Amino acid sequence: MRLFFKYITCLLMLVCWVRLHAQGNYSFNSTPVLNPGDDPAKKLADAVFYRIEIAQPRVFTGQPVLVQYKFYMSVLDEPSPGKAPAFTGCSIVELPQQDGPLIEMVNGKAYNVLVVRRLQVTPLQDGQLVLPEASINNVIQYVIKDSPYDIKEYRVAAFCKPVTLNVLPLPEKDKPANFSGLVGNFTLSAGVDSNTVPMNDNTHLSLVIAGAGNIAAVNLPAINWPAHTQHFDATDTQRLNSDTFPVSGSKIFNVPFIGTQQGNITIPPVSFSYFDPSAEKYVTLQSDSLHINFTAALPPGKEKEIITGDITNRKYLWIVPAIALVVAFVLVITGKKQRAEKKRRAAEKAIAQQAAPAPPPAAIVTPPINIAGALQTLQETGDDAVFFNQAKVLLTSVLQQKFKLAATNDYAILTELQVLGINSGALENTSHLYRLCNMRLYAPMADEGERVLVLEKLVAVIEALEL
Repeated sequence: MRLFFKYITCLLMLVCWVRLHAQGNYSFNSTPVLNPGDDPAKKLADAVFYRIEIAQPRVFTGQPVLVQYKFYMSVLDEPSPGKAPAFTGCSIVELPQQDGPLIEMVNGKAYNVLVVRRLQVTPLQDGQLVLPEASINNVIQYVIKDSPYDIKEYRVAAFCKPVTLNVLPLPEKDKPANFSGLVGNFTLSAGVDSNTVPMNDNTHLSLVIAGAGNIAAVNLPAINWPAHTQHFDATDTQRLNSDTFPVSGSKIFNVPFIGTQQGNITIPPVSFSYFDPSAEKYVTLQSDSLHINFTAALPPGKEKEIITGDITNRKYLWIVPAIALVVAFVLVITGKKQRAEKKRRAAEKAIAQQAAPAPPPAAIVTPPINIAGALQTLQETGDDAVFFNQAKVLLTSVLQQKFKLAATNDYAILTELQVLGINSGALENTSHLYRLCNMRLYAPMADEGERVLVLEKLVAVIEALEL
């Protein structure tokens, strides 16, 4: 239904353009004048026509091809939707329309041309793929030479003939064992949250496959997990850019895993194969090896949070009002504590003045962090790099103020917190929060779900610390 409305909208734009330019400088786009006795079907046979244009007649199975449905007219015309094409044996992606009609010469005659539809068509099997016919209904107004004020109408449907695309099978020669049928041009990268992780603490392997081709058909490559690791179900995030041909984008796989034994492990390179139609050969990519040191486990009693489900916007939409409530709660509690502290200090000052007429100057007190304001600023930050950096800075400042810590980097802060024996849930959330921020600062491919997750954990830490 959406494509049908786009089709109609395009035709309405065509009608408006024709009416506007009929009074302009295009003499070929005007009301035709016929002689008495002329047959309009013959005289106006080439006034309008519709045809399919393909970028190349020969492609491989799975190779995208640009297909355009183009409508030509040399006279004043009132088009309306006719028969829409019905595609089979292929997948299609609608591409943006070009800016305004074009002018082309066909057999020495000038035509206004409108690209009614631009499509990326991807054949799903070898053989012959028929691009189906379509039609546009037209009303052409004309006059007879002897009666210029007697406007007549000629109605005709312009049909585009079907076009056959020759689809070649992918070659069997040199086909990799792990080839899954993907055609295009791609890149592969891999990374982990951190190269140093406590034993039995969850971390993530991220695989990013990007390029031009059928991104939706990309599947998680095989991963050879080393001994003493345990992995869980992967999640994936897909991003597409359909503004250009061929359609490009990326698919990100996020695989949670833990180490079950202390020591060093290596995740071997992950391989991924595709067929490059331009070079007509198979290409196999490999990621780098990933080295991880599993250190001693965190103190017992901590609940491990292993994220194996969906972390997209839909799952975390409820968090936004929840954060607002938590921030309001923090403001109320902070206000009460500040007022109570102010009264206590005033009473102590009065007693001290009575006991000693000349007290020493008061020590300079560092003002407390405006947590609510910092959280609000964080929510309004649009840049991902700034967001994750500010979240990390706020977390560090909160911990330094609460526990009078001298440490400034996350590893030293976590070490001091373990020595102090803070709330286990807060320590776990703090550790996970630092890892999320570090991963997105050094591998900046975050989505809105991860930003919401960071805000949720940041508020949880603040609440647990009773700030």
